[in-house]
Amino acid sequence: MNTKFILTRAAVLAGSAGLLASLGAVGASAASASTHRNQTLIATTKIVNRYDGGGSGYWAYDSFGRVLNLQYLGKVTPAMIAANPALASTPYMYTATLTDKGTFKDIPGALTPNQGGRNSGKVLRPTQVTGSMSGYGDFSVFYASQKAAGYRGDAYTVPPALHGSARNLLYPSSTWPELAFANGTTFAGVSETGYSYTYTVTKTVHGKHVRVQTWVDSAWNGDGQLPGDGNITG
Repeated sequence: MNTKFILTRAAVLAGSAGLLASLGAVGASAASASTHRNQTLIATTKIVNRYDGGGSGYWAYDSFGRVLNLQYLGKVTPAMIAANPALASTPYMYTATLTDKGTFKDIPGALTPNQGGRNSGKVLRPTQVTGSMSGYGDFSVFYASQKAAGYRGDAYTVPPALHGSARNLLYPSSTWPELAFANGTTFAGVSETGYSYTYTVTKTVHGKHVRVQTWVDSAWNGDGQLPGDGNITG
């Protein structure tokens, strides 16, 4: 799953590194912002055959349901703008979480998702396997030039469904919350600060499902490239 999160991650972070540094102290004082009633936008998307990247290229196709939970925190205060004048153009504060749950099917002959250590160079077996996948992505406080479309009664711009790997690549997870806003909205500090996904292959033994392969891909374990992260080998 790390490709879904890091395909555009480098570009996003490179463009916002300086701004994020200056927003650090400001973000910490978000609780003192204008006291608007918190609002939550929830948007679901059915995603089919989305490329999944491992330690060295695509290794699977994922089909799953995605839930975006977007939380409005209120407007920045005059004190926050005084500390960082750039916030005047992006005064609306949000956090967001993605929750995904579904299935995957591997790509026989591709490199396995874990390519670290003894797994380096391993390829998926010729017989395709399927399994379950689930996980989440968390976004720290970010800023927008206008409120999310749903709060004005407009139609959400979050797609209800995405089919096909090529189309899915147009919507990276690293900027997914931006889809809830109208075209032309500008953002500051959109950053996926944490994520974790688990992939499991099971087989039926004497009528019971038995776990046989597991891989964990997260922000805390080197994107699933450590020896203890498991692997999917097909």
